Amino acid sequence: MKTALTYIMTIILSMAMLQACAPEEPEVQRDQEAIQDSLDQVIAAEMEQMRQDSIAQAREDSMAAARERQTPQQQIQYSENGNFVVQVEAWRSDYTAQQHAEEWVEKGYDQAYVVTYGNEDTGNIWYRVRIGQFDTREMAERLQEQLQEEHDADSWVSRIGQPMEAEAMQGD
Repeated sequence: MKTALTYIMTIILSMAMLQACAPEEPEVQRDQEAIQDSLDQVIAAEMEQMRQDSIAQAREDSMAAARERQTPQQQIQYSENGNFVVQVEAWRSDYTAQQHAEEWVEKGYDQAYVVTYGNEDTGNIWYRVRIGQFDTREMAERLQEQLQEEHDADSWVSRIGQPMEAEAMQGD
């Protein structure tokens, strides 16, 4: 009987110790809330990424649709020997003009260049920043419209033909 009583007491004591070692209800609830908060943050981040991806895809689709709507006549076609150019700027400093031409190249207008105009003997020199050469005035005017719409850039169409300009263009 004494042994049975010892076994019963040992079992009761063991159960009490196991109960004491188990986490308390507030601790369990706090852990579950932390897990749920982490899951909510991951879901929110994934939703934001999906939103950003959707916006980027919509922009890309819109630009592709706009390009498809353009007919070949609306697209800008440069010419190596065209008689028309679009002048976007003119500077007294060659360095400044070259810097601005490089900025136009960085904007995607690879045909940007500088020509020298004026009389070196009198010092009345201008460095003109131009984009492209075109076979027709209409093609140059398309670029001019594009520059105005996309960059709010004032420009004008010029006809190539003055001797000093022709020499400068051959050097480029």
